[in-house]
Amino acid sequence: MISKRKSTLNDLHRYFEGCFVLGKRDPILENHETRILSLLLWGIAGKSICIRGESGSAKTKILNAVTSLVYGDEGLEGRNPNVLWLNSSSAKGHLTEDSAQIITQAKRCVIPELQNILTSQNLEAMIKLWMEDRPYIYSKNDLGRRTIRIILDPKPIMTNLADGNESLPSLPVEMKRRVISLPTFSSKELNEKVHHLKAISRMLPDDKLVKLSRVETSGLKNQIREAMELEKRVINPGADVIRTTIPATYTMSNTFIDYYFDVIEAVTKFHHRERVQDLDYIYSTPADNFIAFQLAGSIFRDMSIGINPIGKDIIEFVPKAEVWGDLVTESDSDAVHIDEITDYLSNKGINRTKKMIQFTMARLVDANFVRKIPKADKYYRTQDFDFSRSVDWKGLVDACITNMEINSEHIAEEYKKDDLHMYTDPFTGEHKNIPMTLQVYGGHLE
Repeated sequence: MISKRKSTLNDLHRYFEGCFVLGKRDPILENHETRILSLLLWGIAGKSICIRGESGSAKTKILNAVTSLVYGDEGLEGRNPNVLWLNSSSAKGHLTEDSAQIITQAKRCVIPELQNILTSQNLEAMIKLWMEDRPYIYSKNDLGRRTIRIILDPKPIMTNLADGNESLPSLPVEMKRRVISLPTFSSKELNEKVHHLKAISRMLPDDKLVKLSRVETSGLKNQIREAMELEKRVINPGADVIRTTIPATYTMSNTFIDYYFDVIEAVTKFHHRERVQDLDYIYSTPADNFIAFQLAGSIFRDMSIGINPIGKDIIEFVPKAEVWGDLVTESDSDAVHIDEITDYLSNKGINRTKKMIQFTMARLVDANFVRKIPKADKYYRTQDFDFSRSVDWKGLVDACITNMEINSEHIAEEYKKDDLHMYTDPFTGEHKNIPMTLQVYGGHLE
């Protein structure tokens, strides 16, 4: 009998805090937003994602935990036909008629360590086309008598990539446009928390550790699987208000606003058992918008303006200088050397190699946040930046009600019966009120 227990995103959060993978307790500590977004976007929304970050920041563990939750440990071992597991061993082989049939049957694809799979020419071509949402056509002549031609339709891919790795330091251009990069972050403060939680897991008996019961785990899995199969289109009556949390200044925002809406719709589908539906549609609530804002608002805002997780720290440190033409007015004293930036981050507990800092600085220069003095590893900025955004949550709730009354009148009264001012905090599980104020947010991407 399928459990009809209504799971919340807090159950998903707790799953990561104490998950078992391949029979071993292997909790995912910190990077709370990215681990939940990985399940929502790849699992429920069916989007391709790449988990990015430096080595040791739990990228692979998140990938394994999400795969195990959706497809069981069999999915990690390549024994679940619904998920295509491509690893370094897969890259050594070539596409055949038999393997093409296996690929056709799968609904999702997982690639641990993306750089390893791109050593196979056939698979690289297939993955790149899939990431552009285009099919790959496998053709082979059989001794001149017939041509085998199989169309391999694109599948949502979940992969991970270490920043600064030697073989593939960044995503190829054609992949960047179609893959949602989700960051994992580390710092001295965060690592201290991780060490503490690891110590707790060694000093406490099993019944004292965070974990879901079998009933809770079963309910969570069933709810996710139902959400993945839900074909109704999601209607978000608050879309034109929540969109303002993503700045429209840069062209990149046109991509990230879509990803943002995808998150909201995935949250709605996750809660499908509680959401108002008719024959054709399922309707997002203000709570779905608010939770998606908590999970992805800052991440997609910063990516929309071209800043990676440590970008704002650097911009705040790099001094502003008046310029005349291409020259800094006060000689080099108004600029900081790359070594000074590295030391500044290190003092904040953010230890990065000089090579990784240079990579970040190049991105900030390209996005015109800082400028580089020719023939020197020194940088300065010429303007102040306000990264804060405001959200009128009362306006969003009112807009949801108004739009339902105008555009979905037949179900508006049922929609309004829900307490539209409440949400369940994904991290604490508490039932809280959405703040009915103009809320200003900013700060560092975590």
